[in-house]
Amino acid sequence: MRTLLSLALGGIALLASCSSTSSGTAAAPATVVTPIAELAPFAPLVGGTWVAAFNAEVRDEQRYEWVYGGKFLRNEHWVKTKDDKVAYEGETIYAFDSREKTLVWWYWNATGGYIAGTGEWNGATAEFVGENHAGPDQTERVRSRLELGAADFTATGWFWTKGEWVEQGTRTYRRVK
Repeated sequence: MRTLLSLALGGIALLASCSSTSSGTAAAPATVVTPIAELAPFAPLVGGTWVAAFNAEVRDEQRYEWVYGGKFLRNEHWVKTKDDKVAYEGETIYAFDSREKTLVWWYWNATGGYIAGTGEWNGATAEFVGENHAGPDQTERVRSRLELGAADFTATGWFWTKGEWVEQGTRTYRRVK
C-alpha cells in the first residue's frame, strides 16, 4: 500500500487532444486553457497518458487535466496489472491558496483515505508534503518530489516512519498517448 501511495504522489501529464465521436466524425477541438500562473508549471504534462512500471506485473497510469478554467488541476491514476485490471486508484486536485500564498493539494484513494498538503515549484522540480487522514495502518505523513524532463518525469516518494523520512523509490513516467 505504501509503495502505491508513493506513486500516486508523483502525479502530472500533457495537453488534451481531440478524439473521434462514436459516429466517426471528428470531435470539436479541445478548448485551450490558460491556467493560473501558480499552476502553469504543470502545463507540459496536461493531456495524454503517462505510465511508470513498478515491475513487469504492475504499472501506474496517470492523466492530468485542467478543471474550472485552469484554476485547478486534476490528476487521476490507476495502478494496473499486466492484464489491465485496476488494483488501486486515486485522484489528486491541485490548487493555489491565495490567502496563504501556497500551492495546495488533496489526494483521495480507493482505500477511503485522503491526504491534504502543500507544495512548491522551483524551476522544473516540485516538492510536496502532506498529512495522511487514513487508517492507522498507513503512514501519517508523506513527501514527494516531481522532476520534469524533456520527454518524461520522475516521482520520488518518502514516508514519515519512526521519526524520519524513508525513501520509497523513484519512478520514471513516460507519455504513451
